[in-house]
Amino acid sequence: MPRTPLPPPPPPEHLRSWPDHESLLAERARAMGELQRRGLSFARLALLWSYGLIATLGWILVSLGLGAFEARNADYVTGVVELVLGLFFLMPAVIGVGFDLARDRTVRGRLDAWAALGPDPGNDHRLRAGGRSAGWLGLSVALCLIGLVLAFTGVGQPGSGGIGETAYLIGTGVIALVIGGLGVLRVRGHQRWAGNVLSPVSLREGGGAHR
Repeated sequence: MPRTPLPPPPPPEHLRSWPDHESLLAERARAMGELQRRGLSFARLALLWSYGLIATLGWILVSLGLGAFEARNADYVTGVVELVLGLFFLMPAVIGVGFDLARDRTVRGRLDAWAALGPDPGNDHRLRAGGRSAGWLGLSVALCLIGLVLAFTGVGQPGSGGIGETAYLIGTGVIALVIGGLGVLRVRGHQRWAGNVLSPVSLREGGGAHR
């Protein structure tokens, strides 16, 4: 199923055909709302975590491959096959994260382009996405904590669990830390962007952001 394309940036100034300022603001609100939803939706969080799961599966195979070389009568063929399969899963996960980061930069650039058309306090307060930001941040921090526990567990038993088990714990912990850290960075980036670019929130704001 093809992915729905992102809303395009605003047209060049000489090609703009909005009949009035209200129409411009309406189009700005529509485009920025869709871009903001695409950049900080829970579907994007699930996609990011799916890359982590694929990378974890790959690392499990790598750990099994390393463990296969430990025994005196090691099964080297099985170990090599597991290492190759592990890399087969790790590489798409790394590439997927790279594409996800590039898409995030594209979304941010288009948000900046639409925001540059002018302030719109009546709609900009919705783009701050406080609830979604809190959800992203809470889940990402929890994943980081799980990663820390796994990594420190692996570091704390370097000789008791064998190379394969130690590598599995440390590697899985690092993957969880990276994925959780990327989630935290995305939320912090969104919050900085909202503070620097969007219209300031009125202190008297009730149902809207108008003064």
